[in-house]
Amino acid sequence: MQPIADSPLRSLSILYRKSHIWLSEGCAPCGLTAAQAVVILVVCDHGALTQDEITKRLSLDKSVVAKTVAKLEETGFLSRCTNPKDKRTYDIHPTEKAVAVYPALQSQIEAGFGRMTARMTKEERRQFQRLLALAADACLEPED
Repeated sequence: MQPIADSPLRSLSILYRKSHIWLSEGCAPCGLTAAQAVVILVVCDHGALTQDEITKRLSLDKSVVAKTVAKLEETGFLSRCTNPKDKRTYDIHPTEKAVAVYPALQSQIEAGFGRMTARMTKEERRQFQRLLALAADACLEPED
């Protein structure tokens, strides 16, 4: 068995921690946390989502998404309106403020990915991104 110090778990932990730190630092000038930035990005990417859809797309806890959306609504980045098909559900929309910071947030994501793949060739970066997506998708599949 491989020691934890040399395991993929250690590598994933470092990548998560560092990418979160870099994103937090990069989003601070916009008055956002890394978690808030990710919610803004996913809502801007889709134009409108329900809280449940945000939760599923980001694989986050419902209460975390609810608190984050509430804070982003309070600070003027998101707005809620009743879903016309289901009056018990709210659609979450980006505001002009969210759309305005979207390019800067995307740039921070790209910069973080660039930092973590700095020692890779262009082809290795492409493969790494593909493999990360494949691994993430596998984690989202229902467990037997």
